[in-house]
Amino acid sequence: MWCTRWFLPLILLPLPTAPPIFLLLFLFTLTMHAKPCFYCIILLATLFLSTCYWTPIPLDSPLSVPWGENITTFGDALNSTLSPSYSKSLPAVIQPADRCWCDLSTASFFESFNTSQWERLSVEKLRNSLERQDKIEEKIKQLSESHLAENDTQAAVLAPAARANATSVVKRIWSLLRPKSLPNPFHSLPVESDTRNISEPAPAVDLPLLRREYDLSRFGVGLVVDFGSSA
Repeated sequence: MWCTRWFLPLILLPLPTAPPIFLLLFLFTLTMHAKPCFYCIILLATLFLSTCYWTPIPLDSPLSVPWGENITTFGDALNSTLSPSYSKSLPAVIQPADRCWCDLSTASFFESFNTSQWERLSVEKLRNSLERQDKIEEKIKQLSESHLAENDTQAAVLAPAARANATSVVKRIWSLLRPKSLPNPFHSLPVESDTRNISEPAPAVDLPLLRREYDLSRFGVGLVVDFGSSA
């Protein structure tokens, strides 16, 4: 992997601003001169792709070209682009837009890389993200408030019926649990007058010894012996 020594000057250009055509010709001539092996090609391709991702930059970092007298940092640029209705706190860092070491996505293939435009795209990307998140949170808040208001209305409508049902249930339970009323044993009951006529005892009658019927009720036996009945 000694052939990679020819590509060490690329480390001095971490963020090139030269036109893409110049960078491509530089890489092509360097490759033809060094003739890197397969492993070096894989290593260089990995290093090139790793430059497409940029670490977050602090929001108080200065801009390459100030946008105005009072807009010299990324934070000032973000405040100038946000809508006046946005009142939340700003993040501490800003994520730059994707850009590779040799940016071929722009139309200016023969022009130098516009660093100021890249910074503007990064600020606008963060602004769109913050405003979109703010709108989503506002919509969620409105939906939750409307849902709570609807629940309060339903509760106000159903509260009387619920109280009536609870009262009826309590009355039913109390009717099952309360002791039944018993008559007072000391309460005087009206004495019914005995209107039955008590028959006076019939006078004793002397009966003959030999007769057809003998009534044994006088002797405590409820029996009448009748000798006159025919078989």
